[in-house]
Order: sequence, then structure tokens, then C-alpha cells
Amino acid sequence: MSESPARRSVSPAPAAEPLLARRRAELWRATGLGFSLVWVVVLTLVVLFWVRVTFFPRPGDDLPGALEIVMAPVALLCAGLVGWVVACAWRLWRRRASGSDAIVVVGAFALAVAVFVWAPGRLLDGAERAPRPLLAAVVLLGVSSVVTGRLAQRAFVRAAVGPEPSDDGFLGDDDPLY
Repeated sequence: MSESPARRSVSPAPAAEPLLARRRAELWRATGLGFSLVWVVVLTLVVLFWVRVTFFPRPGDDLPGALEIVMAPVALLCAGLVGWVVACAWRLWRRRASGSDAIVVVGAFALAVAVFVWAPGRLLDGAERAPRPLLAAVVLLGVSSVVTGRLAQRAFVRAAVGPEPSDDGFLGDDDPLY
């Protein structure tokens, strides 16, 4: 007896699955390129802020000298991260899965920075609290960057080797882990 049309599962034809996986990988590649661009801009602004405050101070800048010294390694780290993000964006442009690594790491770095900015105002008496809109923006950017990077890596792997065995919901006896 044949099944009614309502009971049939709506799944793509086996020949369409690799095409669908490639489309998803392309979508996440484009999203990863967008996040790479955002991170290059943000990190470059950090470096430019340090350069302006250190070498071209304005009369209204009342930053202690220790802050300029502490900001120097941060600016150096940000400059290195800019180079790495640009290199990874080039890999993404060339459709390499390793291009998503930078957006995952920089997103996690942003989450760590958000915690370090948030903690003194909450845990120490007398310390100023960080502005909530800024913290919310950094956390949102960090979380979305990490999630996008991980989903992009997964999509690239699926497009390269096909669906994972766990996608079927059943691991058969031919599972290579056993």
C-alpha cells in the first residue's frame, strides 16, 4: 500500500544534498567575511586610539601615564590580531575552512575583555561601572562571532565530506570510531 502524500517525509533528493551543503557553506563564508571586516575595523580603532592618546594627546585627555603603558601591549596584540584576521579573511575568500578560526578566537577574546571590563565595577567597591550599552555590544558581537565561526567551520566540513553520520540520528556498525 502506498503512503499518503501527507505522511511522506519532505527531504531533499540525495543528489541535492551536496549542493545544499555548498550553499550553506557559502552563506557562512559570506557571514564570516562580514565578521572579519567588522573585527578588522574594531581592532584598528583600538590601535588608532592608542596612537592618538600616546603621541597626539588633546588638551581634554587626562589619562594617566600608566594607562598609556598598559595600552601599548594591547595595541600591539590588536595589530597582530588585525594581521591574522586579514589572513584568515583571505583564506575565507579562497573558500578554505581554516579562515573561520580567527573570528572564533577574536570573538572569544571579546567575551574575555567584556568580563574584565565588567568585573571591577561589580566586584570592587569604589570602582566605576562600565557602560552597559558598550558591554552589551561587545558581548553580542563576541557571541555572534563565535557562533558564526563554529557554524561556518561545520558547514565547510559538511560541504567537503558530506553529511556526518550523526546527522542521520543513527550510528551504524560501520562507524569509524569503533
